Amino acid sequence: MNFLSFIIIITGYLLGSIPFGYLITKFSTGKNILEIGWRKTSGSNVFRNVGIWQGVLTGILDLAKGSLAVWLARNLNSPADIQILSGIAAIVGHNWSVFLKFSGGRGIATLIGAFLILSPKILSLSLIPGLILAIIWNTSIGTIFFLIFAIFLSGYFNQWETIGVFVTLSLFPIFIKRLSPIKEIFPLKNNLFLIRNRLILDNDQLCLDLRIKRIIRKLTGK
Repeated sequence: MNFLSFIIIITGYLLGSIPFGYLITKFSTGKNILEIGWRKTSGSNVFRNVGIWQGVLTGILDLAKGSLAVWLARNLNSPADIQILSGIAAIVGHNWSVFLKFSGGRGIATLIGAFLILSPKILSLSLIPGLILAIIWNTSIGTIFFLIFAIFLSGYFNQWETIGVFVTLSLFPIFIKRLSPIKEIFPLKNNLFLIRNRLILDNDQLCLDLRIKRIIRKLTGK
């Protein structure tokens, strides 16, 4: 790795570290998003616990910084592995922002942004089952199937060395962040259910109710 490649990857991390969820919440409400909801800068947390437009804007900007990280690497004629590392660095920066004492979000929007530049075709196909499951069942489970399907399609379209590697490596910062705060899961033997719930459902509590049922109950008042 030459010096330019190193700078590109660091730039990806710094772009990812821009805490849009924190800034938008602070400027629009004066509140600290790290003290609200599930205490992450994710667009979903901002959307649910701050406001609709704030959440949507956060999601768009979080996606954009992932795209920009890979776009810059590509337009500087970096090889595929540096483009991949730049995208992953943006995800890591989003999840552990240097500007927020290494707090941050969950990394999904930033991953999608980087994915959009690397392979819009595989991204589009991968999102279909993820979105269906997110609507019918649970967003966290939908995300897992989205990632699994992306890895499968990377092999099907002979893009394992780029998309497959990118998504596989991205699993680490995403699922490690799901376990946070890590200190709460120790000792491990006493918290296996908590670990399971956080990894699969991104929640401390086990809730397997179908989202579609909750929506129907809400609409019908039953």
